[in-house]
Amino acid sequence: MPSMPSGGSDPRDRLAHARVLAHIGELFDAELEAAQILESDPENLDALSLFAQLKHMRGQLSQASACWAQIHSRAPDPEMALKHLRAILHLAQDPERGAGEFLALGQFQLVRKPAAHLEIEEAFRLFLSRRPTEAQKACEDLAARYRGRDRQLYKLAVLASAWIAEWSGDREVAAARLERLGSERGFETDSDRVMALARFYERSGSRDKLESAVHIYHFLERRFDKITILSQLADLYRRLGQDGLAEEYETRYLEAFRRRNHRPTLAEAAEVAAQSYLPLERLCAATWLPSSSAHALGPRASAVAAALRGDRSAAKEGFVEGGEILDEKYLADLSALEGERDEAVELYLSALRSDPTVLRVLGVLLDRYADTPAVERFFADPELLRGAHETLRAALTLMPLRPSLWRQLARLLELHPEGRNEAASCRERAAILEQAERERRNPIGRALTAGVYHFVGGAKGLIHEVWVGREPARPGLGGRLPSDSILGNLTAEMKSAVQNTFLSAREYAWAKFPHLCVDILDYDYTYKLTKEDEPSYGLSASLPSALAFLSVFLQWPIPQDVAAPAWWWPTPTTCSPSGPWATRSSRSRRRTAGGCAPSCSPWRTAPRCRPTRASRRPSRRRSSATPPTWTRP
Repeated sequence: MPSMPSGGSDPRDRLAHARVLAHIGELFDAELEAAQILESDPENLDALSLFAQLKHMRGQLSQASACWAQIHSRAPDPEMALKHLRAILHLAQDPERGAGEFLALGQFQLVRKPAAHLEIEEAFRLFLSRRPTEAQKACEDLAARYRGRDRQLYKLAVLASAWIAEWSGDREVAAARLERLGSERGFETDSDRVMALARFYERSGSRDKLESAVHIYHFLERRFDKITILSQLADLYRRLGQDGLAEEYETRYLEAFRRRNHRPTLAEAAEVAAQSYLPLERLCAATWLPSSSAHALGPRASAVAAALRGDRSAAKEGFVEGGEILDEKYLADLSALEGERDEAVELYLSALRSDPTVLRVLGVLLDRYADTPAVERFFADPELLRGAHETLRAALTLMPLRPSLWRQLARLLELHPEGRNEAASCRERAAILEQAERERRNPIGRALTAGVYHFVGGAKGLIHEVWVGREPARPGLGGRLPSDSILGNLTAEMKSAVQNTFLSAREYAWAKFPHLCVDILDYDYTYKLTKEDEPSYGLSASLPSALAFLSVFLQWPIPQDVAAPAWWWPTPTTCSPSGPWATRSSRSRRRTAGGCAPSCSPWRTAPRCRPTRASRRPSRRRSSATPPTWTRP
């Protein structure tokens, strides 16, 4: 069995190890490490967050959403009642999903709404139908009914009344109601009340109200570990003219945001690599965040940090002083990076002889140095050959779709005459897997799109895919997207938008690239939206859908590392007709197609913009809920 990655027995060290593995692209190993942490400590929210992020990166959206839901339910939240209220407002605004006394939690799951929530939802509907006075009275009656009987429902009714007052233009009345609620026993330090009150104070704009909002957020900062509080304080201090404090909270916000998204620093990477071997080539290719403060590193970690900063002489001195097996592996990496091939091979072989189960060292030897005489002599020993074969087979049991392992096994078997036939089979399988991986990186008809997964009153951004395919149609009846070929959990509005996008993209392709889509009417088309955990609605997926349709029409792959902003649409530009990754033969074929030489490519990369200092600044939340578009005349 190969030695799997491990950052030690301390869960914090193991979590740091998983973060570094994820950052250098070893997602499977990182996921395995995070799963092992959760197996021993299911309540570890940091490990669960990283596990959800890894599932998201690997495209397993249902599992990622389930993890996010657990985090959302477990993490302490200063505005849980406000989120419930936002959920009720969302249902009032969404007649298709929110109508009736049952709530749709998924495609096949319904839950009965509490009676009081139905009354609050009805109050919001009254306001949306331009009857603010009746909406206010409904909330006041509900608050009077539950005062002294149900603390939570009473608070929801008062908060709803304050929201409706604000939307009607009576901001002072809204703030006064929340202040009056604070004079009642049990609500003095209620987090939902003070959070809503702070946002009312922010929108008032006067200096004394802004200072009161700062006081409230400092109170919440001491009670809750919530990074949005830091961004609110940064913005408030900026508005009060206290730039020093604003800069401090902006820095704290940025550090907390990176920490929540599991971005490791250079010092953390060095400490992880000092405990468990990670190839220096992979570590040096990654970009690491600078350490926030002076970090005391051990001798080996200091040597790794020097290598990551490019000071290889200092790194070599540190590893030579260490003199252990792990230092020897890093010395081999340094020799390989400096082009000293023979020295690198000898050091790798020495390290492998000391620990034959190190999969990473074995992989480097077989990938780069399998044809050297030293490696051939090393594996001439039947015991060493058998141990390496068992290590690779055990790794393939865990990761059967990793082409590098099959390629390494083929090279290992080729070193022995009796393994040539099996080696050919392994090499063929590696080639098939590599081809599939290349097609996944540049697929035809698959575009990435941003989406939002809704929890109770909260939301989580995610990236999912739009799939477009085609199949031969009967002569004269092609070029269509039948309604029953639009698959996924889509509302009627979105299905209509997909049909509209299909027609627009088809006409655009025919107008701009007629020489490349002469067979566009010979096929019928299918559309699939992969996000199915809840209904998808709106027009936000129109641009990714158009790109996916255009990719199928033109039979050009979509680069998966190019982001298409909402304002961008492919236009003819002077460049290669097939993009920078096309072969010469494909260019010549397309140059003769249609009798013309096209000088355009639909995949014009949008310019990369560097955000200004103001745009990088954490934004202030403008409202405690999404207000309706109507206000009282």
